[in-house]
Amino acid sequence: MNAIGRREFLRLSGFATAAASLGLTFTWRGARPAYGADLSPFAHVLNRVTWAARREDLARITEMGIEAYLDWQLSPESIADPVVDAYVQNSPVSLSRAGIAAALNNAYGETETAILVTRLVRAAYSERQLYELVVEFWTDHFNIPIGDYVAEKTIDDREVIRKHALGKFRDLVFASAQSEAMLRYLNNDSSSKEHPNENYARELMELHTLGVDGGYSEADVKAVARAFTGWTVRGSGDRPFFFDQEMHDGGEKIVLGQKLTAGRGIEDGLEVLDILARHASTARFIAFKLCRRFVSDNPPQSLVESAAQQFSATDGDIRAVLRHILLSPEFMDSAGQKLRRPMDYLVGVMRLMRMEADDPWLLLYPLQMMGHIPFYWHPPNGYPDVAAAWINTNGLLTRWNIALSLPLAALGQIEGLRLSFGELGNTSSTAYEMIDETAAYLLAGGALSPNHRDMLAGLIHADPNASLDLMKRAEVLPALVALIFASPYFQWK
Repeated sequence: MNAIGRREFLRLSGFATAAASLGLTFTWRGARPAYGADLSPFAHVLNRVTWAARREDLARITEMGIEAYLDWQLSPESIADPVVDAYVQNSPVSLSRAGIAAALNNAYGETETAILVTRLVRAAYSERQLYELVVEFWTDHFNIPIGDYVAEKTIDDREVIRKHALGKFRDLVFASAQSEAMLRYLNNDSSSKEHPNENYARELMELHTLGVDGGYSEADVKAVARAFTGWTVRGSGDRPFFFDQEMHDGGEKIVLGQKLTAGRGIEDGLEVLDILARHASTARFIAFKLCRRFVSDNPPQSLVESAAQQFSATDGDIRAVLRHILLSPEFMDSAGQKLRRPMDYLVGVMRLMRMEADDPWLLLYPLQMMGHIPFYWHPPNGYPDVAAAWINTNGLLTRWNIALSLPLAALGQIEGLRLSFGELGNTSSTAYEMIDETAAYLLAGGALSPNHRDMLAGLIHADPNASLDLMKRAEVLPALVALIFASPYFQWK
C-alpha cells in the first residue's frame, strides 16, 4: 500500500472523530461486550492464550483443534523460537549476574531499557505465546520491582519465573524463596535470630501461597519469620543464596499447628515451604488467581473449586491446572470478559502490526503513561488483574492515542517507528469488504456488529458497495485499523 499524504491524514482524523461521535463505543465497565458471544471458539481460545492472534495462529488452531493446540502451547520446550532466541542472545538478559552488573556500570539506563524492551519483544514475537502469558502471571504473583535490583531481578526472571513457570508450584516457591532479588526486596537477607524480619514471612503466606484469608495468624507470621532467619545472600554469582547457621533461630516453632522441633537449621524454612506449597488454602488461592487471569475478573466458583482439586491431586502441577482451566466449559463461556491490561494491549498491537521502534521509549513511554512498564510495580502484590483498576480517563485516552497514532506511523511522521499493514487492503474492493477483512485480521477472524459495520462503511464511501481504487483503500486503511484497535472490540478479549 502507498503511504497516505498529509491532506488525506487530516481528512482521516476527521473520519476517526466522526466515527467516535456516531457511537463506536460500548459501556466500558460492562462485563461482556456485545460481540464477545459471537466469537468462534478458536478465536476465543486464541484471545486468551496469545498476546494477539495472527492469521497464522488462527490457521494453526483450526488445523490442530483446540485441545491439541493447547497441549502444543503448554509444551514450550518443544516449540522452536528462532527469532526471539536470537534477539535474547544479544540482550543483557542473557548475561550472567556479573555481566549484567558490568553492563549497568558501563551504561545503566541503556542496559535497563534493553531489559525492559526484551520483555515486550518476547511477549509480542515469541512462538511460545501461552508460556509468555504464564511468565507474566508469575511475574505479578512473585512481584519484585526492578528499580533497585536490575541485575538481581533479571536473574530472578530467568532462574525462577521462566524456569518453573509451567512446572510444579512447590519448585517455583522454593526457587523464589532462595532468589537473591526476593531475599533483598523483602529484607530477609538481614533477618537474624536477634532481629527476625517479618516482611518475607508475611508476603509468603498472604501473596505467594495461602492468601490473605488462608487461615494463618500473626503468631504464624512470627514463627515463619523465625524459620527463615539465616536465609541470606553471600557472593555475587547467579545463585548467591546462603544459609547462615549463626543467624538462624533454632528454637521450637509452631506453624499452622505443626511443630518444628528445636535444634535444626535450614530444615525449618524448607519444611515451612512444604507445608505452605501443599496446603489446601494455597490450592484454592492459586486456582482462583489463575482463573481470574485467564477466565474472568470474577471467575465461576465451580471452576475455582475444580481447579483447586486439580492442583492438590497433581501436587501443584501448574501445567495440568492450566490445561484443566482452559479446557473447561466455564472458560469457553467467558468470551469478552477480560480487559486487556495496558501491556497486553500494546504488545497486541506490536504483534499484529509487526511494530518495530529504533527508540525503545516509543514503546515504553505509552506504558509509563498507563502505569504498566514491565517489572515496575513497587508493592509486592503485582500489577492489578481486574478491569476496574485500568478503566479510567487517562488510561483510555492513552489507549486511543496509541491507536490513532498508527496513521501517523504509516505516514512516516513518527521517526524511528515502523509497522506493517501486510496484505490488508490489497484484495478488498468495497468499503464493506475492507471493513470485514480488517476486522477479521485484527480480531482473530471476528467481525463488527451490523450497526458498526454500516456506520463505518458509510464514512468510507457514500455507496458502501462501490468499488474502491487502490489509492482510496490506502487512504482509508490506517484510520480503519486505528479505530478497531481503539474500540472495545480489541480492548476486551
